[in-house]
Amino acid sequence: MGAISDTIVKTTELSGDYKYQILTATLASKSDTIVLTEAANGISEIVYAKAHLTGGADADLAYLQTSYSTLTITIVSLQADGEDADNFTGATIEVLVIGK
Repeated sequence: MGAISDTIVKTTELSGDYKYQILTATLASKSDTIVLTEAANGISEIVYAKAHLTGGADADLAYLQTSYSTLTITIVSLQADGEDADNFTGATIEVLVIGK
């Protein structure tokens, strides 16, 4: 598992304490993590996170599974046949995060 750096593309406040962010990152391994911080992201708790591929999709990198806990987002990359992804050439993602 490798840690990857995110870039905030957009932050928007919603009603109440909620906000959403769109992050971009470059994948590097079959299981990567993005760790948010309250200081940098303005979020103290993630209530939803979903990643999708924006570049590098092929049979060796076909889809992503996203999970989160506290301020850590884990992205698992899979091949078209369900095996772990093994080719990350040009692999870029976008992550939608809703937090408070």
